[in-house]
Amino acid sequence: MISAKLYGLPGLGADHRLFSRLDLSGFTPTFLDWPVMPKGSALRDYALALSTSIDATVPHALVGVSMGGMVAQELAGITHPEKVIIISSWKGPQEMPPTLKLMRGTHPERLLSKAFMKRTLPFVRWQMGLEGPASMALFDELLHVHTLEQLKVQINACLTWDGPPEPVPHLTHIHGDNDLLMPLAHIDRPVVVKGGGHFMVFDRATEVQTHLIRALH
Repeated sequence: MISAKLYGLPGLGADHRLFSRLDLSGFTPTFLDWPVMPKGSALRDYALALSTSIDATVPHALVGVSMGGMVAQELAGITHPEKVIIISSWKGPQEMPPTLKLMRGTHPERLLSKAFMKRTLPFVRWQMGLEGPASMALFDELLHVHTLEQLKVQINACLTWDGPPEPVPHLTHIHGDNDLLMPLAHIDRPVVVKGGGHFMVFDRATEVQTHLIRALH
């Protein structure tokens, strides 16, 4: 088993509550939230900002969901964790679906507005694969965590990411086969959660937790 210390990084627009259903007894988790970042920030900049919250002098693991998984891979070259586990994420632009690849460099985040978010909310809820009222309630609460401008910064950072500068050793990728935002068909060698959608770290916490703990041993 690796060191009991692990750091969790949530998805785009989310915070530490995304991990609230995971039972990580036996580990010492610290769940990080996204810092406020200037326009034009890259995922590498997020990693550098968060690295000060990680004690790299002791053995540790990084666990990232969606955008958090990408930032965890950037952090790996800074804090040198024993293990990196990404959930519902990408290992690089090669795993993006063709529709999102076409958006790279076009700045679709500029179209984001409160009216646009309200109009597309039913579609986004469906794409996230929310299961049940608790997931719906948490997702709706997360919509108010970050300002519109910060969401734009996060979206642009994800869409312009070229992948980690170096291959990440000791990496495990956990992915749902019903992820509509990041389809499994484009994901290379994941550990598959049957029926898991993009919100499965909360919706299917027990199954995700089983794979997560197995990867940490």
